[in-house]
Amino acid sequence: MKNSTLIILLAIWLQSCGKPDILITIDPGNFERTAVPVSIELKESLDETGNYELVEIESGKKILVEVLDKKNVLVFLENLEPEKSLTFKLVKSTEKETKTKALEIIENQDGIQVKVNGKELFFYQKEMVFPPNGESQLYAKNGFIHPLKSPNGAIVTDDFPAGHMHQHALYNAWTNTKFKGKKVDFWNQRDSLGTVVHKDVLAVKEGNAVGQIISTQSHISMENGEVLEEKWDIRIYPVSDFFLFDIYSEQTNTSNDTLFLEKYIYGGMALRGSREWNPDDSVYFDKPWKVLSDQGFTLENVNHTKAKWISVSGEISGEFAGVTVFGFPDNFRYPQYVRVHPSMPYWVFTPVFEEGFVIAPGETYKSKYRYFVHDGKADLKMIESIQRNLENPVTVMVN
Repeated sequence: MKNSTLIILLAIWLQSCGKPDILITIDPGNFERTAVPVSIELKESLDETGNYELVEIESGKKILVEVLDKKNVLVFLENLEPEKSLTFKLVKSTEKETKTKALEIIENQDGIQVKVNGKELFFYQKEMVFPPNGESQLYAKNGFIHPLKSPNGAIVTDDFPAGHMHQHALYNAWTNTKFKGKKVDFWNQRDSLGTVVHKDVLAVKEGNAVGQIISTQSHISMENGEVLEEKWDIRIYPVSDFFLFDIYSEQTNTSNDTLFLEKYIYGGMALRGSREWNPDDSVYFDKPWKVLSDQGFTLENVNHTKAKWISVSGEISGEFAGVTVFGFPDNFRYPQYVRVHPSMPYWVFTPVFEEGFVIAPGETYKSKYRYFVHDGKADLKMIESIQRNLENPVTVMVN
């Protein structure tokens, strides 16, 4: 009887104590930082039901966070002052719903529309779309992002562009590959050797600190079927003055044979710019785009150089807008080479420019890219701040 009483009392005491607080310290280092997504790996799993928030110990300020999996918490911080560490307590939010909804992700039969603060950011295309009348139906495509818009609504990408019908805004494809001893070109559909199509939507999540879309595409050999299954984990952040999102790509060889990616001048994660920057478009062309890389190269000399980021911008309907794309430092062969076309507005990160590589059966090739979409001309200070966040991430300590 005494033992059972002790056990009951001990259980009551443990319940009253609860789990110890999870304290998280974020140290920005010596840098002033803007637009900082911070991923925090916890030691123990969380209950994923309900919302969580960080409560700053010093000020009591509350910041909503997202639990992407049971041990991974993501928080988005607008600004961090240099040499000023912040310590937070992670707690379950008492708010049933957020007062304002910064991120909206709306899925329908055709695709997925993403909005930030009520403004359209991009559309992910699920349904097959077809080229203009008179063009080959081989160009039919899905599994890409278009349109990509600036905060003021300027469409900074193009789809089925004049002169290059096979290009589609934000897309990922290899060009010069060999599979089972034969050439497969997943990029140039007109050759009928390969293509990339949408496969499935695995998850759609509207969050307070991040919105998330997880989709898959199939890289298909016309002769042998699927060679790669690519997963896109797209993460959208609630920025107020511009747009910011990441694409985490994982390409897994689902076949029984090795895919050989041969050395070539282009192929990889690409961007096709506005039709108003396209000299082949006799209806909409206005002025060429402006290009700048982290090495200071411009349109005249940037092609086939290594780049940590590429920024493109130009006039669209009389006003400037643009997008900067950053490779993550842990990408294969970082900083990767870029192919930037000398006259037409497209470019691509090309890790096969100097040397090819292989993806064996069951192996996965991973890459990550950050997209900064803005109105006006490119803000070099902001670009450098985002680059600093990637190369010198904040220090996170979990107690």
